[in-house]
Amino acid sequence: MTRSAPIEPPATPLTDGTVALRPRRESDVESIAAASHDPEIRRWLDDEPMDAQARRDCVARGEDMWRSGKAAPLVIADASTDEPVGSINLQFRSDTVATVAYGVFPQRRGQGVAPRAVRLLARWALTDLGLARLILEADEANLASIRVAEKAGFHRTGTRTEPAGDGDRRTIVVFALGKSGATG
Repeated sequence: MTRSAPIEPPATPLTDGTVALRPRRESDVESIAAASHDPEIRRWLDDEPMDAQARRDCVARGEDMWRSGKAAPLVIADASTDEPVGSINLQFRSDTVATVAYGVFPQRRGQGVAPRAVRLLARWALTDLGLARLILEADEANLASIRVAEKAGFHRTGTRTEPAGDGDRRTIVVFALGKSGATG
């Protein structure tokens, strides 16, 4: 399920002075594409690496997601240089619930980018978009992502097991954040 209406991107970048969240631009595509081939990102995401067609369609596909109400894809940028340093996305389950997915490009990992970006996105989603609940899921072996969820104020709600790409099963840790826990 998706939202019943299109989503408007933020009129100006969401920023805390260190990172900024903004819609994708053509100038971001090569960085996004390179990250889609990064082994650490590939380890945790099921998405295929971007090929030439995906590169050509990247910005238009993002715009379609906003219009359809399916998702709100944003670039995480350095607030000073506007250089893309990651991506973050709200994927709508309903008019009031969305999941958060993110990835930080290799050169900026370990610098606090992800928790900052997740806090900014959560504040915008719960306040400006009026969502009631955000969900963040992480493989139990992805300790960095679990730390991001905790630093961003999400609360662990449980686990679930699902098939893994290699035929095994994996455990997913589920976190949630609601309006009362909006990060400031």
